[in-house]
Amino acid sequence: MPKPLELYVHIPFCIRKCAYCDFLSAPAEREVQSAYVERLLEEIRRSEKLSDGYEVQTVFFGGGTPSILEADWLYKIMGKLRKQFLFSGNPEITVEVNPGTVDEEKLSKYLEAGINRLSLGLQSANNEELQKLGRIHTWEQFQESYQIARAVGFHNINLDLMSALPGQTKESWRKTLEK
Repeated sequence: MPKPLELYVHIPFCIRKCAYCDFLSAPAEREVQSAYVERLLEEIRRSEKLSDGYEVQTVFFGGGTPSILEADWLYKIMGKLRKQFLFSGNPEITVEVNPGTVDEEKLSKYLEAGINRLSLGLQSANNEELQKLGRIHTWEQFQESYQIARAVGFHNINLDLMSALPGQTKESWRKTLEK
């Protein structure tokens, strides 16, 4: 019986570093992102001996903002993971997405690659709070990204929310939860 395995794939790039973020992430040019993806693919290939006796139950692409990568790059990474590791029949494969960094074409490519869950970084439904956090999106852009994700076929979407933000009131938190 293979042992269950959960994979975390870190994509350390973002459009702009948010003031609250302590994760290893930063903006980077496409050339840097491409070089990172090539090294990541090589590292996955080298993990061949480590994968024996395991079956992948989940994959989580976190960061940074993995959704700023070109969709083809995530597709290649998923292909390499599937080649190197035994996957269970129906693994949960998640990618962190920030509103405004995806479109219909990119999300369709994710589904084609086997990604079946989105972790959508909303943080707050209040535009003033989003601005204070240094987020790159508005509530309205979140709604658009969410609707596109549903329309292309994503049924498993979680929302990241933050509470106790500087200046956040109980009322604004309640409104975020209601929305």
